[in-house]
Amino acid sequence: MSKMVGRGSKYTDEDRKLAVVEYVVTGNLQRVSDNTGIPLSTVHSWSKLDWWETLSGEVRSEKSAELDAKMTELIDISFEQAKDRVLDGDFRVGKDGKLLRVPMSGRDLVIAGATVYDKQRLHRNQPTSIRGDGETMESLGEKFKQLSRQWEEKQVNVVSTLTSSDCD
Repeated sequence: MSKMVGRGSKYTDEDRKLAVVEYVVTGNLQRVSDNTGIPLSTVHSWSKLDWWETLSGEVRSEKSAELDAKMTELIDISFEQAKDRVLDGDFRVGKDGKLLRVPMSGRDLVIAGATVYDKQRLHRNQPTSIRGDGETMESLGEKFKQLSRQWEEKQVNVVSTLTSSDCD
């Protein structure tokens, strides 16, 4: 991070970075002022400067990476727990009040398996739905237009044949 402090400023780069972090977290300049003790007018004027936007982007990127790591951890835990349920069954409270393991129903196993399969295909950028084999709606539309034209031509021929025979 480049030096942001001007000559004679009583605020350090750390004060400014703290203000930016507070803003990224709260999204509110008044709260930044309240939480840091830096006057609102100062925070407001900083928010208009180029370094504020640059630093905000860096902080958002850092926060995004932290959030991604937390979500990855939750996903890992969830998959381990799901694997445990598939292999050893769900927990249920028995009539005696004790926990026991009950195998998952076939329906629940199919739903869990299908959901994971779909998510894996999304992750791999593979299709998750079936499409017609080659016939798109566009090509069907073209075929219908051709059929319509052919029908209209036949109608014109029928009318002209009838008209010319009536004239004789």
